[in-house]
Amino acid sequence: MIGALLLAGGSGNRMGGETGDKLLHPIGLSNAFSLCIQAFLQAEGMEKLVIVYRDETQLSRLKATFNLQQTSLGMLKGPDIYWTLGGNERQDSVRAGLQALPDEITHILIHDCARPFIRPQTIELAASEISQDRAVTVARPLKDTLRFREDQSENALIPSPTKTLDRSSHWLIETPQGAPRAWLEEGLSKAQSQKILLTDDMAAVELAGHPVGMLDPGYPNPKITTPDDFSYAEFLLKS
Repeated sequence: MIGALLLAGGSGNRMGGETGDKLLHPIGLSNAFSLCIQAFLQAEGMEKLVIVYRDETQLSRLKATFNLQQTSLGMLKGPDIYWTLGGNERQDSVRAGLQALPDEITHILIHDCARPFIRPQTIELAASEISQDRAVTVARPLKDTLRFREDQSENALIPSPTKTLDRSSHWLIETPQGAPRAWLEEGLSKAQSQKILLTDDMAAVELAGHPVGMLDPGYPNPKITTPDDFSYAEFLLKS
């Protein structure tokens, strides 16, 4: 049985305090959280959803927004919904989300609600992949030249030894990401015991010794990170 874990509790530090909660900040007549909820409610095969929130104030606003979206879609009965408080780091929030899901959920898709343009068809394709006991992440092949710079100082204008890397073997990683639940739990446990900070969820799967497949969505799936991203998001929503 497949479940989805939606991460909505990020701190939004890179917003610089300009927007409040970036997930509820207007994008046209909608917002990032609403768009994510629409996609996952419309995707087939999602048995249960757990939504990870930041604090009680945000929880109240997220629940009100969720109820509006469910009503607008005319869904009297959808997937079972669970709400759980997140942790300090992403992997802490993912672990909390996994613990909130019932045991019958054996395969998990994890999505960052700051990526509001994911489509139901992509969710369904990712779900189909993980149901076959595979790990997969939405990603796209790198198009630009990638260069490694040895000097990590802030002033990048200072000449430093560099090396041009083969871009054909590099991918830009997005969400949703998914795998069998046992793989994620094993990897997260290893990360905790080894004090490894994970930047995405497939890093946990890699720690558990499993390969990861790449799913190019074929359309923009940007992350809302800074205030400038809202202009692009509004453009995408209109188009």
